[in-house]
Amino acid sequence: MTQTTSTDDAPVITANDLTLGTVAESHSQMDYVVEVYRERERERPPEKQDYKFGQPVYTTTTIRGTEYALIGVVYDSRLVDPDQGRAGPRLSNPDQELFVPGYVDEKRTLLGVAFLGYATLEPASNGSNFTDVSQEMPPWTLEIDDSIRKLPRAGFEQFHFPDGDLRLQYYDRLISTADQFGAEVTLALLDQLRDGTAADEELLDVIEQKVRWETSSDRGVVR
Repeated sequence: MTQTTSTDDAPVITANDLTLGTVAESHSQMDYVVEVYRERERERPPEKQDYKFGQPVYTTTTIRGTEYALIGVVYDSRLVDPDQGRAGPRLSNPDQELFVPGYVDEKRTLLGVAFLGYATLEPASNGSNFTDVSQEMPPWTLEIDDSIRKLPRAGFEQFHFPDGDLRLQYYDRLISTADQFGAEVTLALLDQLRDGTAADEELLDVIEQKVRWETSSDRGVVR
């Protein structure tokens, strides 16, 4: 874990950050399924561009009185429609003998989210800063219904430049976890690092070439 000290009172995350959805299930320690809020479920529902492929996200948790942010990225999406191919009234659930109209909308959008690391939260004016950043696998398990939020740009940069230099220690785990989309989501993050950050272009080029070469030779994902 890399020790860093915040010198800026401007928060990198705030209570106003957009909530995208909640944890629905997990596939592994760092691989979670998030159910996106629908329009009627939130006063400020997320829109498609808010949970696009490669979107950085975060959630928070408290361990023995210390608050942490777990930082992740959207690497997949899936649409679910339980009524597909079914007509007429149906039971609302196996325990309730109650027929509900067919117009009940149970369509869902599910996101695959890979968690890349974590940081200790330090209170700042109107929010929190990351003061201790690690790109190791988060050691804690999330809970069903934990809220997943859109990570602001400041948080994305502080996670990748914890001591002023670019760090991408997670990318091997990300490629493995995201499977068929591992290379593409890593490249999407590299593009975001090229856009307005202090990242070394030559270093990003080297990482990109390595990702493309490894995936093309091992699995043929990127050619």
